[in-house]
Amino acid sequence: MNATIRKVRALAGKDFADLIKNPTMFVVCLMPIGFMVLYRFVIGDAATSAGVTMGELAAASEEIATFMLGSSLCMTIGMVATMIVLYGIAEEKEKHTLRTLMLANVRASEVVISKSSVALLAVTVVNAVCFFVAEGQLSLLASYLALGLVGALPVVFVSLVLGLACRDQMTAGFYSVPVLLVALVPIFGMLGEGAARIASFSPLGGIYELMGLAIEGALFTEAAVVPLIVTMAWIAAGALVFAALFRRLARDN
Repeated sequence: MNATIRKVRALAGKDFADLIKNPTMFVVCLMPIGFMVLYRFVIGDAATSAGVTMGELAAASEEIATFMLGSSLCMTIGMVATMIVLYGIAEEKEKHTLRTLMLANVRASEVVISKSSVALLAVTVVNAVCFFVAEGQLSLLASYLALGLVGALPVVFVSLVLGLACRDQMTAGFYSVPVLLVALVPIFGMLGEGAARIASFSPLGGIYELMGLAIEGALFTEAAVVPLIVTMAWIAAGALVFAALFRRLARDN
């Protein structure tokens, strides 16, 4: 057990250093923050151009906060969690670092734990920055970060499988696109009632709704049951896919 912990700690340190050194992964971590800055300016300019009064803006504050914080969760999870895991594994496979680690008595499970831990840590850090950029209320910070971690789990599971299946970083970029698009589905729920209903059953649809309930102060009410079940179902599905394919993909590579 102690040997495993030491290996995972060393791998996590290496993965974090790779995150800083790899320009693709580092820029991806900055993108959700950039979008939050852009959204703030766009919403402010749109309100000014439309002649919206302060009272009207205050009345719509919950809707704006739900969109800002919900969007930041979807973008951060879709971009950061996906790209760090996919590109991290792909880079190591392309440079044969993964093979060297395996020959050095590092187990595939230890590599997976390290990648997942670094990805979840990066998601938490980026989410925290996005929260303050979006000017979220401090009372929501704990719920916001917790939802970010829970929502990232199914995306991390799928990204680990895709990372083990890809050959190089170019393939990783191709595989990351559908995962990112699916993660962003809840943002388009505002297009209409039908779109919102479909988006609510997407992998991050439950997290988006739970964030809205947290803003309304209704996170621990019956209204949270359905989105929580949807979220848990996607986590279970991601874990099953990972469990089914992990051994074969790890052995084949």
